[in-house]
Amino acid sequence: PLNPRPRRRRTVFLLAGALALLMLALGTWMNREAPAPSLPTTAIPVAADPVDADNEGRLVKVSGRLSVEQPATDPQLGLQAADAIVLIREVEMLQWQEHCNAGACTLATIWSPTLVDSTRFSASPGQRNPDHFPLQGERFAGKDIRLGAFVPDVDLLVASLDSTPRPVSLDEFPENLAASFSAVDGALVSGNDREHPAVGDLRIRYRIVPAAQVTLSGIQQSSRLLDPARIQQP
Repeated sequence: PLNPRPRRRRTVFLLAGALALLMLALGTWMNREAPAPSLPTTAIPVAADPVDADNEGRLVKVSGRLSVEQPATDPQLGLQAADAIVLIREVEMLQWQEHCNAGACTLATIWSPTLVDSTRFSASPGQRNPDHFPLQGERFAGKDIRLGAFVPDVDLLVASLDSTPRPVSLDEFPENLAASFSAVDGALVSGNDREHPAVGDLRIRYRIVPAAQVTLSGIQQSSRLLDPARIQQP
């Protein structure tokens, strides 16, 4: 009779191999990374004061009046906007812009918040724009901004609240600055001729986020309110 032992050994070997593969697959499944938790999408209405620690990490909705210990100030130009939570400086430069149609190109001046590359102009190659802005647009936050007991981040304020124009006049600025600028329609314009600005002159406007009654939705982190769009997923 044939010896059945080789067949049994082969069967045991196959079973052992299958079991090993099963254990490997099971271990891989158990050790796989858990999916990153998604950020909450429904805001929980909460009181502005006090901060409830049980809401840590949650998306909360807070209503109340914004307050600021020291209003927002532009330290470079010396403008302080009374009762402003955030002061936004917008800067444009008068520059050449080329317009081409059917092979014919002409130049005209425009106010632009970004640099216009004039090195490739076809018409009047001698007309060139400055290669940098001497002053950049920027935003400035007031000191110790509060919404009740919460401290809202500037990103959340700018993303959630509308800003309003803030016209300026020369008497709000230091004398040396007022001597180099004119006030035109609530904006500052550099240069000596307010009616005929030259290429390279600047036009500076301001906007503010005022201290007002608001409703903000943000991620609670201790006493801070964070912009959900800027929270990094784990």
